[in-house]
Amino acid sequence: MATAPAQIRRAHRTPVRKRRFVGRVGAFLIGIWRRVALSISVGLTALWRMLWLRTWRPTVRQEFVRHCWQVGIKALPTTLLTAVIIGIALVFQIFYWRSDFGDVLGALNLNTLVLLMLVREIAPLLVGLIIIGRSATVMIVELVELRTGGQIHMLDAQGIDVFDYLVVSRIAALAVCSFALGVIFVLTALVAGQLLAAVVGVFQVGFFEFLVEAARLLSPREYLILPLKTVGLGVLIGVVACVTALRPSKVGSDAMELVPLGYMRAVVASLILSGGITAMVVL
Repeated sequence: MATAPAQIRRAHRTPVRKRRFVGRVGAFLIGIWRRVALSISVGLTALWRMLWLRTWRPTVRQEFVRHCWQVGIKALPTTLLTAVIIGIALVFQIFYWRSDFGDVLGALNLNTLVLLMLVREIAPLLVGLIIIGRSATVMIVELVELRTGGQIHMLDAQGIDVFDYLVVSRIAALAVCSFALGVIFVLTALVAGQLLAAVVGVFQVGFFEFLVEAARLLSPREYLILPLKTVGLGVLIGVVACVTALRPSKVGSDAMELVPLGYMRAVVASLILSGGITAMVVL
């Protein structure tokens, strides 16, 4: 009879542990859903606010221009260098495929394949990673300092719309600069690859003939997927940066803790969005 209470306690201990485990998993999933729902609402609201003329007051326009300079102009050297490296690497990849797998890939147009890879996947993702590392982390630090220093309340007290000034201007700048850098990346990679191929002697066509041929190889689907991905990634990166910095987090309010968290979220979200856009357009 003395062992009966112990057996009863053990019988009740297992359901309690299961409930705690299920509760923790549920809380984790609910937290993820809340962050996703908040990000979607912030992104949709920012896109809607961009269409209003009264949103673009002088203060918001000045902030937009400042972030365009930071995101677009300052990231241009890195984008150009990366595009040149990728263009040269793709040309060498064509050489490798033709020399080692020429019989297998004889019926496949390697130039079209490489061009599609560049426009669909390589250029948008690399531009997104450059923007995340070069600009999004800086935005997170700025917004965290504004939130912890009390400057957001000061802006609100001065009658400045905090959402337009801090969020809309950054998301708009990231979207515009992401598209511009994506186009520059593709053109630079094509030019670098064509120059290398001309020096080696593989291509015997002129520069402008090469550009016309490259434009002809792209279908309307490719002309749609590049702006969709670059603009979508720019908006997504801006939303993730703003939500990570301005939303109170259990991880902490220090920039040293939020910067790697925001970087990880932006990278994962960019990969998911890029794959989703490719699936929707291609399938």
